[in-house]
Amino acid sequence: MPARDRLELLNDLFARPIENVSQSIAPEDEMFAGNREHYFGVGESALRCIELALLAAQRSPRDVKRILDLPCGHGRVLRTLRAAFPGASLTACDLSRHAIDHCAKAFGAEPVHSSEDPKAIPLSGRFDLIWCGSLLTHLDEPRWSDFLDLFVDALEAGGLLLFTVHGRAIFERIRNGWDYGLGTEALAELAAQYQRRGFGFVDYPERRGYGISVAARSWVVALLERHPALRLLAYSERGWDDHQDTVACAKDVWRAPPGPARSKHARLDFGV
Repeated sequence: MPARDRLELLNDLFARPIENVSQSIAPEDEMFAGNREHYFGVGESALRCIELALLAAQRSPRDVKRILDLPCGHGRVLRTLRAAFPGASLTACDLSRHAIDHCAKAFGAEPVHSSEDPKAIPLSGRFDLIWCGSLLTHLDEPRWSDFLDLFVDALEAGGLLLFTVHGRAIFERIRNGWDYGLGTEALAELAAQYQRRGFGFVDYPERRGYGISVAARSWVVALLERHPALRLLAYSERGWDDHQDTVACAKDVWRAPPGPARSKHARLDFGV
């Protein structure tokens, strides 16, 4: 990218004010605990992660035409995306029917009722940007891969995926007394799994299949190796709200340039 284009991209990303973020919070929004500054700051933090991913991918906000927020909740992040990408169409996907209906009414999003089985989520079309905040942080290993499959299929060529992870900062929090709604035995099991193989998951009490996962950076990168269509752009520890790690990927459309003439060197076949 020429220097002038890079400067224009920087101006597009960081010189533009983000105005008209909706200040209305649904009474049913479980993410709002009374602190408005923190609540709206979480949306702004997500946007900063997205802007850095756009910069790493050398893409402009103008390239973002369709956005998926899964899980969207009652729009803690989606409201900021509405303001930051006013010309984009939004899709709000969540298990809560009330939440997606609220996002449709408040932010003009297309509501899509989610499913615990990624293969059953009825997404239509492809997206330039997918934000997945605090979903994989509650799922076991098989569904991480299933959701990544879903996101790859749902991305436009060159589209961006951002998802969040409970990384080593969360593991340290747990060691220092944060219980995340888990009992002592469950916490010990979570820690043992994480220390043994870089990934741990335990269920919430009475919530089979939904709980807390903790993943090491090396484990996340190894998982991405199973999804070769995803090019890793950035791994930001505590990137979202100074809490969860943020992983940014692009659906790669890059192909290696042709090598030298065959008379000089035949193409190597590594069997992969």
